[in-house]
Amino acid sequence: MATTLNIGLLGAGWFGCEAHLTNLMRLDGVNVVAASSRSESSLAKAQEIAGAELQTFTDWRDLLRIEAIDAVVIALTNDQHHAACLAAFNSGKHVLCEKPLGLTMVECDEIIAASQAAGRVLQVGHEMRFQSLYQRMKQMIDEGEVGDLHLMWSREYRGPMRQGWRSSEALTGGTILEKNSHDFDLFNWFLDAAPVRVAAMGGRNVLLDREVLDNAQVLVEYENGRRATLEVCLFAPHGGDSEIGVVGSAGRIDAFNQAQKLIHHRFDPPESTEIDVTDSPEEVVFVDAAGGMDRGIRPELKHFVDCCQAGRKPLTDGPSARMSVAVCLAAQESIRRSEMITIEEILGAN
Repeated sequence: MATTLNIGLLGAGWFGCEAHLTNLMRLDGVNVVAASSRSESSLAKAQEIAGAELQTFTDWRDLLRIEAIDAVVIALTNDQHHAACLAAFNSGKHVLCEKPLGLTMVECDEIIAASQAAGRVLQVGHEMRFQSLYQRMKQMIDEGEVGDLHLMWSREYRGPMRQGWRSSEALTGGTILEKNSHDFDLFNWFLDAAPVRVAAMGGRNVLLDREVLDNAQVLVEYENGRRATLEVCLFAPHGGDSEIGVVGSAGRIDAFNQAQKLIHHRFDPPESTEIDVTDSPEEVVFVDAAGGMDRGIRPELKHFVDCCQAGRKPLTDGPSARMSVAVCLAAQESIRRSEMITIEEILGAN
């Protein structure tokens, strides 16, 4: 493959432009050739960012016909990920697909199979793995800083997600799949084991102008006996920082996303250390609908480019993203049926 990677953006909406396109333009060895959006104003914004020479399309299928494009970033609504991934692989492109990989296990499996048949890279947009904060946290866990890891948690009380397609059950696949696939991806990565069963409760209690859940509590049990819990609330606009933590036999680590810091508590000797972990100043960050700064996109995109050029397997590959989807679907099914759901049942739903 040529030194320069020619990239197309499928879905130049708010996130596609503010997160992906803006950061792509700051990467060496990248040439953004084209972008698609159903919105003319979004396409105008894309050209404002990338230059008037950027080719634009209102149908992403037309973009895939450009033979010179080596890879695509798919930032379409969740319900379009499956069709766009299959078409991209069929046209010989590498793919970075925004999370979730698919709305069902069948969709995930078909996308993974298509990438393998095409011999092309499939990376999924779980950018939290690429944030310096969680990279450092993972390193500390692997180096035994908390001893034998037992429990993990994620707690986020925030304001609503942006209105529009994110308010639709059909277009998102549900709040947990749209919002919390990130959390379960971190759970699976940090706990380093296969999830076994899920128990969840949740509801649509306050944000009645949309179809999706506005709060949930989820418990996930893993095959090595480790457990993880998620608390999410989308009607607390003045809530605190997103808090993710782990505790083991020898210590505890608390991570604060917006503050970009870790607090490491050792049990013996009893002491606490605060560690500042800031992301690269080169990354273009942006404010989400709840007023928080989103990070991790630039290193995620750089990793994708490197994997495409070197033919390497990405950190956030298809199988890892598939397992995150499985936990999300189990949680949503647990809420629907008011009972514990096994991952085996979800994986067997093919």
